[in-house]
Amino acid sequence: MQTKVDAVGRITGQWGKWQLRTVLLIFLCKIPSSWFMACIIFTAPAPRHGEFFCKPPNTVGAQNQTQWIKVSHPQKEETEDQEFNIDFCNVYQDAQEHAHHYYNYEHSEQEPRIWEKPLNRNSNVIPCTEFQHQSSYHSVVTQYDLVCSRDILVSVTQFFHLFGVLTGGILANQLLKYFSPRNVMLFGMITQIFCGNLTGHVASYELHVFFRCLSAVCCAQMYTAGGMIMADITGGKYRTCVSTLFEQFWSIGVMMLPGVASFWSSWSHLYMAISWPTVILIYLWQWIPDSPRWLIARGRVQDAKKILLQCADVNGTRYSLPHDIDQQLELQAQTAMDAPPPSGWWSMWKGERAVRHIICVHLAWSLYIVVYYGMLLNIRSFSREHLYINTFFAGLSEMIGTFIGLFLIMKTTRKWLWTGLFNMVAGCIAYCGWLVPKPGVIPFDANVALLMCSAMVSKMAISTTLSILTTCTVELVSDDKKKITSFSTICWARFWLLGAPFIGSTIFLGQLVPQTAFASLAICGGICTSLISSPRTHPISRPASPTAQGAQNMASASQFTIIDGMDNKGYTPSSKPIISSNKIRKLTTPQSNLPPQLMPGIWTTKINEDGPPM
Repeated sequence: MQTKVDAVGRITGQWGKWQLRTVLLIFLCKIPSSWFMACIIFTAPAPRHGEFFCKPPNTVGAQNQTQWIKVSHPQKEETEDQEFNIDFCNVYQDAQEHAHHYYNYEHSEQEPRIWEKPLNRNSNVIPCTEFQHQSSYHSVVTQYDLVCSRDILVSVTQFFHLFGVLTGGILANQLLKYFSPRNVMLFGMITQIFCGNLTGHVASYELHVFFRCLSAVCCAQMYTAGGMIMADITGGKYRTCVSTLFEQFWSIGVMMLPGVASFWSSWSHLYMAISWPTVILIYLWQWIPDSPRWLIARGRVQDAKKILLQCADVNGTRYSLPHDIDQQLELQAQTAMDAPPPSGWWSMWKGERAVRHIICVHLAWSLYIVVYYGMLLNIRSFSREHLYINTFFAGLSEMIGTFIGLFLIMKTTRKWLWTGLFNMVAGCIAYCGWLVPKPGVIPFDANVALLMCSAMVSKMAISTTLSILTTCTVELVSDDKKKITSFSTICWARFWLLGAPFIGSTIFLGQLVPQTAFASLAICGGICTSLISSPRTHPISRPASPTAQGAQNMASASQFTIIDGMDNKGYTPSSKPIISSNKIRKLTTPQSNLPPQLMPGIWTTKINEDGPPM
């Protein structure tokens, strides 16, 4: 019987010290990636009332900023508290003329009192075009005047970052056809340092968004290539855990970001602080191996063999290697190169309940990833004074959600239904933010805490679903369709992710409007995931009897070693039975190229004819 050859998997095993070291090093790539995504929380905080005003003309000799503000800026009535506040975004059309009336005196004592209104004042107002800032923190907002009508440009900067994530993932998949994952990772690390530093030091807004987009492209290359290496060297339940927990280091990065930002009083310095730590990753890169499967698929068998021998040395399995390892690797390389082309996009729509599953999983990806990032960035609306602690708890809620998702994957059969119901309930809790009393009724800190609780429950539920989507989407299709399905869902999701910053910008309609929109999307996503069904990720295996275990080991040995095209002569059953009840016989020939019998936890390469029965 001709079977699929997987010499790499049999040599590396599902898990070991070598895999643990590699996985932890790749996990670290998620930390700078999360910093670049979430740094907008600290590089562009919402300005406080009075931190900016319309810049007076140079011809006006105004020395007192307060007097200039009273002369030039109109007052507006707030609908919520019916109080009058200064409108810093607009100025009186004749402000310059009346400023001359107030300030064009040789001596300050000759100036009229500020509360005296000028005669025949024109009440027409016009938008201010240039602002003067007096904030203690030098931010993107103060650098590029991103206030009033230009406030939408804060969302545009985040749009270009997310556009870089989309294009970076597509570019990484194309580069991985010609360059090894390890080299793609290194290229992403080096260019990320370069582009990240330039992002914080360019003079114009246009160059800032350009380099921010390039920085996101570099980050996407790092973790896309790293994810490929991890998937190739792990197996079974360990691969599931690695794929799910990969997002944990993203959350760890979010939790670390407030501490990093607290050391700097300028957004330019913060970009340097999140760019240069990647130098440490470049140093650690020497211990990250390349993907042996990628090398074998390109015919580089000897390069793959070096990596596999290193794996065996670290894991302590060097003496368990088959003596015909070169032949098996050559056969796997030939099989990979002779394999048919991968399945196309239309193929994933064919199969039992395929249309329903593919539609629902695409909708779920697009809805949840928008809410996932949008809810994180929306904490800017919950008070600037609590920005650091709120960001920390947002990352913590993501971590808890990921662990809940891993539990549902490993321990439940109806994981899609449970995560859908979780998001529906959490979305309703997010609606309860409208019931939180105003700061005048309860203390301001209590108001912020209750709003954060209503939002973070939904954040936790969304993280739970994303961990399931990341790990279990490919369960909905056959093995030959997994690659195209994963690529399709991620690209689809990242395309819709581009709109997340603009949903957050609806805060001008009300503080809780963005949260309400995200909660509605989460409930819709919960309905979609509830319509998905797939088998248990890791079925519960019943313990086998010793006799059945021995028969299973013999069958496994035959399945993996009797392959068309290999020298199997000399495979003759002995007349002496090993286990008489099942008529299981051992291989008897010293010239055999086959691995010996597989016993639980034992794989040797020599057979002792005179040894005791197994």
